[in-house]
Amino acid sequence: MSEKKEAPSKQDEAKPSGRVNVILPIITALIAGGVAFGGMRYANGRSAAPSHGARAEAPHPPTVTNPGFTLALDPFLVMSSDPSHRNHPMRVALAIEFDQNVTEANARLFVSRIRDSVLSYLRTLTYEMASDATRMDRMRNELLERVRATGAPPVTRVLVTDLVVQ
Repeated sequence: MSEKKEAPSKQDEAKPSGRVNVILPIITALIAGGVAFGGMRYANGRSAAPSHGARAEAPHPPTVTNPGFTLALDPFLVMSSDPSHRNHPMRVALAIEFDQNVTEANARLFVSRIRDSVLSYLRTLTYEMASDATRMDRMRNELLERVRATGAPPVTRVLVTDLVVQ
């Protein structure tokens, strides 16, 4: 018995193979993804450029010097008064930042002098002065002058780490 093989019919030839059914959606997805990514990059590039045609430079961050030893003082508790002579408790925590060449041992020798100077200044503050946020820089500068006047090693900053006025 001989088997007779028939030639494929025209209907069988028109059916695409299984590989084509899988590859076509993958290619379509890749092209769509590439177009979306390219469009996004193009749109971001056009909107980021300044309108006058010149490229703006990013601002340089300010140069920050490394701080020296920072001495955190124990918090101060002081009573401040208002014009009606009512007392208001005030809690202030400070940290003193020294020059880079100052060691911790040298700075700790002056803790008592620094605390005395700061405490005498804080006792002169009224409630209005202590609670005024716009006066904070002036208060820091006045404290810095007083700490420098104690004869302590070179102080670069006075940091107010906590200030509560009730």
